[in-house]
Amino acid sequence: MKSTTLNFWIAALFASVFIFGCDGGSNDPDSISQSSNPLPATPGDANAVLAAIKVKANTPVAVPVPGIDILIDVASANFYSGSGGTGSLVSVGNVSLNDYNLTTVGGNSYINNPTDVMLSLNSGQTNKWNVAGANGFTAINHTTAKRMPGVVSFTNVGEEISRSGNVTLTIQAIPANIDNLLWVISDGSKVVTKEARATSVTFSSAELNELKSTSTGIVQVAAYNTEGKDFGGKKIYFINETVDSKFVKIN
Repeated sequence: MKSTTLNFWIAALFASVFIFGCDGGSNDPDSISQSSNPLPATPGDANAVLAAIKVKANTPVAVPVPGIDILIDVASANFYSGSGGTGSLVSVGNVSLNDYNLTTVGGNSYINNPTDVMLSLNSGQTNKWNVAGANGFTAINHTTAKRMPGVVSFTNVGEEISRSGNVTLTIQAIPANIDNLLWVISDGSKVVTKEARATSVTFSSAELNELKSTSTGIVQVAAYNTEGKDFGGKKIYFINETVDSKFVKIN
């Protein structure tokens, strides 16, 4: 029974990590694809973005087992009717990552089943994507040339952060196999970001002032790499990423 309960909260945490920060009911492609798993900006020539993400998150204080770190695998895939992440999201038939089938949510955005929290995403490995193809997209069978980054880990995030002063975030080390690091502080609706390949960054009080006070804020750092490939005249981008997420109180 204890194991079943923990599995339930792992699934619940997956759901909260994936949809945290989305505008409720939004079908906007960028809103769905970016959600609270921070992704680099969509390239201007992108017709599709497929992301393999390993998320390390602490359980919020409100859950029965608070304050523990859980590793969760997340997959997302978005195929656009326009370029650069514009237009509507289209269906392309079956999509899988490492032989795990993805499912569709509102607006034809693909994600992994919330009960599949382990997708064989391991640091240093390549990832295999398969896409059936439809609506102008050909079939895709691609193993990434770039490898999953090492797990990124914060060193200094407390339970609360204040908007009245500067906030410095620090990680233990820069992981292997990355192009860059994306740093995020969010109140669940507004997001403040920085990109810096460094072991620490500082957000100024002026930058944080646009955030609201909340007991369910989130602080994240994402270590990622990106590769682009042409398939049938469409530019497809593959992202490998690891994320450290901390639920915090913003005051």
